Amino acid sequence: MLSPFEELSAASRIWIYQADRALDQEEQKALLTASEEFLQQWAAHGQALMASATVKHDHFLIIATDEGFNMASGCSIDSSFRFVQEIGSKLGINFFDRANLAFLLDDQVRFINMKDLKSSIELGNVHGTSLFFDNNLTTKLELDKSWIVKAEESWLKRYFQAAKSVL
Repeated sequence: MLSPFEELSAASRIWIYQADRALDQEEQKALLTASEEFLQQWAAHGQALMASATVKHDHFLIIATDEGFNMASGCSIDSSFRFVQEIGSKLGINFFDRANLAFLLDDQVRFINMKDLKSSIELGNVHGTSLFFDNNLTTKLELDKSWIVKAEESWLKRYFQAAKSVL
């Protein structure tokens, strides 16, 4: 059952899929149209899920379901992963490259590969106060409150603590 994203409860469960590049308006429209078609029939054990999808910052597909209506099951979650893989393949977008970390630098989404993070910190390209997209969230409330945070306030903090101890 499709619902407007803004109307889903704060406790709704979310999945954040980060595209490997910026999505243009046509791609976003195609992605949302396909997502709506998928979500209209998305179900867990034959029970409809109240769900929605949105695209944010031209890079992130976010799927949410209000588990106060019906709980998502392992099979239903797997089907949503398959859907994202399939639509990504059709559009030439990789939503599953976990090595790229997304930062909001100079008002633009920029990626730093995980293996390059230490050197980016050492070179001063990224700071503890740089804004980071923490995609390891599970609820819509966390998305609203804690998605874009200072890097030093996320799971990346250990990299900045290590950099301070060396200086």
